[in-house]
Amino acid sequence: MKIVLLTRDCDSTTIVYNYLSQHFPIDTVVFERTISKSEQFRRRVKLIGFWNAIGQVIFMLTAFPFLKLTSQGKRKKILAQYNLDLRDIPAEKIKKIDKLSSTKGREFLQELKPDLLIVNGTRILSKKTLESVAAPFVNIHTGITPAYRGVHGGYWAVAKGQKNFFGTTIHYVDPGVDTGGIIEQVFAEPGEENNFYTYPYIQYATVLPVLKQVVQSFIDGHRPSTKPAVVNDTALWFHPTIFQWLGNLKRTFIFLLAASFIQLF
Repeated sequence: MKIVLLTRDCDSTTIVYNYLSQHFPIDTVVFERTISKSEQFRRRVKLIGFWNAIGQVIFMLTAFPFLKLTSQGKRKKILAQYNLDLRDIPAEKIKKIDKLSSTKGREFLQELKPDLLIVNGTRILSKKTLESVAAPFVNIHTGITPAYRGVHGGYWAVAKGQKNFFGTTIHYVDPGVDTGGIIEQVFAEPGEENNFYTYPYIQYATVLPVLKQVVQSFIDGHRPSTKPAVVNDTALWFHPTIFQWLGNLKRTFIFLLAASFIQLF
């Protein structure tokens, strides 16, 4: 079976490739170009408004670098605990493209002639692109759908007091935002010591064995059937603004303080 990864250049892609390649031959890893910061900002303004978009920018320029810098020890612990491999993907496996949902992108996919496409972190794929090849598109989503669609589903589950919905969804891709049929959902414990930066490492680490089983099913000729969602709520989430992050941080601190106080008595 010809397996192709459609993705972007990031740690999660390297982790997924190195894990799967231990068990299956991966034909090609396709990196889709990330859109410019200015284009990202314009899109966010249209979706969530100017001031919310500004709040997201402030978060990404201040809080996120701080979390990344101070969480390297936690990250290394997760990598070691789950034996996650961050060695570089072989250069000969990598192909780059500006946009998958384009005429050039569709022609490129048709030239690859894939049997299975594993999607991780690309932009939304259009209906025309999804229909351009016969192979199924299977997405790895770091959130439990449909309640936590969009980005940072694990973080938002914790921030909203729903740690029981911290996890990862493997689903078929449709033209919507994480709305495709659910194949598997893997729930995990976020851990009190983890945060916005380290949550995705936990989510990928715990979903990999199940992803392997899903890929094996396709190889064995058994297309996985879809499963009903464990929650009926549906919501689309975005990057937190600096104000949302600080508010969530404050609520989490108060909750932990109250829990500790109760334990004393």
